[in-house]
Amino acid sequence: MHVSKRLVALGAASAILIAACGGGGATTAPASEAPASEAPASEAPASESAAASPSEAAVDYSAYKACVAFDTGGLGDKGFNDLARKGLDDAEKLGFQIAFSEAQGSTDYAANIQRLIDEGCQSLVTVGFNQAQATIEAVKANPDISFAQVDAVWDEAKNGPTPANFSGLDFQIDEAATLAGYLAAGFSKSGIIGTYGGQQFPGVTRFMDGLAAGINIHNEKKGTTVKLLGWDAAKQTGTFVGGNNPWGDPAKGEQLAKTFLDQGADIVHPVAGGTGNGTIKAMLAAGKWAIGVDTDQAISLAEYAPAILTSAEKVIDVAVLDTFKKNAAGDTGGENFVGTLANKGVRIAPFHDLDSDVSAELKAEVEQLSADIAAGTTKVSDYIK
Repeated sequence: MHVSKRLVALGAASAILIAACGGGGATTAPASEAPASEAPASEAPASESAAASPSEAAVDYSAYKACVAFDTGGLGDKGFNDLARKGLDDAEKLGFQIAFSEAQGSTDYAANIQRLIDEGCQSLVTVGFNQAQATIEAVKANPDISFAQVDAVWDEAKNGPTPANFSGLDFQIDEAATLAGYLAAGFSKSGIIGTYGGQQFPGVTRFMDGLAAGINIHNEKKGTTVKLLGWDAAKQTGTFVGGNNPWGDPAKGEQLAKTFLDQGADIVHPVAGGTGNGTIKAMLAAGKWAIGVDTDQAISLAEYAPAILTSAEKVIDVAVLDTFKKNAAGDTGGENFVGTLANKGVRIAPFHDLDSDVSAELKAEVEQLSADIAAGTTKVSDYIK
């Protein structure tokens, strides 16, 4: 399998396929194991690709139907479902016909995909690693339809060569999370940071691994002893919501925030969709801070912005839009896109309300670390321990 140069050039994701927001190992290469979710698309930050260029405006997409099957957690999750919705909305602005489905539970996946197929979708993006099996089956059964999956790549060891009608949209989010971890280590007053995930899949644990790596880099370079609660990167064990509603239980998120606060943490990085929104709310109430996930949550959760130090972002909206455009142009797939710091497929968000509280020295160190990771002179995997 190979990475699509077209998508890399345009700018903007567990292995199946599958591994996305979930648990497993640290990665600096695309995940190859298993599958997740997150506010109204209108609240998602605008992407550079949202406005059509003159050449794009001249392309007639009106005969092409682009569709998205959203994961549980649904629209309004302030995270990756909403980012994918923004990519779909941007496609509609370019003239595409669109349709979408929302899953209330895992039993909806296959039926939702089939309904979109029956509605004439020509390009269909499924969101989240949990839809892996349903996506695999649909890809194999419908070779004339282009499929893509957010937070997944095709697992060739299990499923054979990547089909010509499938594109993986994976994100090396541990790179961006490393920047957030370094920032948090330099910003924390207590020297204690917390994190937890919704479920233990690689797409989730990548955030947590990156956070740990950033803290370790800071400790090594600055001689600090900042601690991370909720995730042992070396053992790949930690705190996860689990249960029947890991991604949409803000009350549980508030409870977990209080647990970390009681242990002295003053910054928490939840990786749990809507559940994490409750954590951010609780950190604001306590006068402490949080790190957002997937999107710039100081924008999507503006009411909690004073507590959001930064967010580790996947540029999902651009990846989804670019996939629709390449499919409509005749490139049906057979490849994977991997978003990195180098190709701007992942990033950390601006500091917004807290910008003046972050020292110029710390800002410069984060910028240098970003450049070093993008250049390959600093490897995140070396610091996941």
